[in-house]
Formats: sequence, C-alpha cells, structure tokens
Amino acid sequence: MVNREVMNFFVAGTVILAVVAFRFLRTEKSTFRFFGIGLLLYSVAFAVWAFMVVLQPAELSTWTSVGVASFGVAHMFFVASATSDWSTRVQRLLLVIAATFLGALFVLRTWVFPSTPSFSENGLFYFNSEPPITLMYLLVFTGALMPAIHVVTAHIAQRNLAVLTRIFFNLTVLTAVVLLSTKDDTLQYWNGAVMALGLLGLLVINMRYAPEYKTLT
Repeated sequence: MVNREVMNFFVAGTVILAVVAFRFLRTEKSTFRFFGIGLLLYSVAFAVWAFMVVLQPAELSTWTSVGVASFGVAHMFFVASATSDWSTRVQRLLLVIAATFLGALFVLRTWVFPSTPSFSENGLFYFNSEPPITLMYLLVFTGALMPAIHVVTAHIAQRNLAVLTRIFFNLTVLTAVVLLSTKDDTLQYWNGAVMALGLLGLLVINMRYAPEYKTLT
C-alpha cells in the first residue's frame, strides 16, 4: 500500500533540499558551496527513498543502501564546509577521519549489522537499523552536519536569516534522529509533520532571501 502522505513527504523533501542547496551553490565562497553540495546529495537520497515509497521494489535493502550512500557522501562536504576556515593540513586530516568513519558505517550497516528496511501496515517506511548503526548515524549528525550548520549560519550576513536558518535546520536534524530511531507509526506521523515544517521554513526564508557571506573577525 502506497501511503500518499509519506510519498508527498519524501517528494517535497527532495525538491526543498534541492532548492535550498542551489541557494548556497550560487556563491563562490567554499563554506557555502560545500554546504550546498551536501544538501544536494541529501536531495538525491530523498529522491531514492521517494522512489522506494512509490514503487516499493522487492530489493528494499539495495535501494535503501543507494540512498544511504548519497547520504553518507554528503557528510564529507559538510565536514569540508565546517572546516573551510581551517588550515589545509588539518582539514585534510579531518576529511580522512570522516571518510574512514563513513566507510566503516556503510560496511557495518550493509554486511555486519545489516539493516532490514520495511513498510508498516500503514505504509510508513522504516530503516530498521541495528542499535550500533543508529548510534553511528547520530554521531555523523553530531560530528558533521551540525558543525556545518553552525559555521554556515555564523557566516550569513543577514542576522534574521542566519537565526531562522539555524532554527529550521536544527529542527530538521532533531526530527531526522527520531525518524531513524523509532518504529511507532503515530510518533512518525507527528515527527514527519514537524520535519516538514522545518523543511518548509527553510524553503520560505531561502526563497525570500539569498544568503550573503560575511567574514568572521
């Protein structure tokens, strides 16, 4: 059974993340551009999961892994964004550490602690990750995405836009944690609504204002 609300959620997420990504990609500043590439890869992951929700292919694990691969690579760019003001040597070291961790995560979730993605009776999609893998996902958010959000919003010249962007991104990240860690349909419906609100907020403010870069002193 195709749940239209879930389908609309993933399709809307695909479009919104792509739109916000291109707003950051329009600048020449590497802090914003790396962040935009990461968001664009998030959009690709959402597109893959939207495809799964619509067609519900037999090879759920394979397609989930394709989305997770795009999701994982995105965090390399988030690390690059967060460390864009650092020395090249330190940035490269952190990128190597990030690549090692993300590679280990993909290997572990695919072959050692294989996830068993599925749909509930109500048509909600669940990643069904094992606890060690869920913890690793949370560490990825903490070590890559959230620092990037902090650095990027600190560099946004328009104060109101910076504050709202940080709020809506943080809201989206927190609901993503719930998305990965719970298997309750009712909670997921409410969580999806809150995440949709965060994504919609990002769309509205970024359609209205283009982020302008400021140098930190």
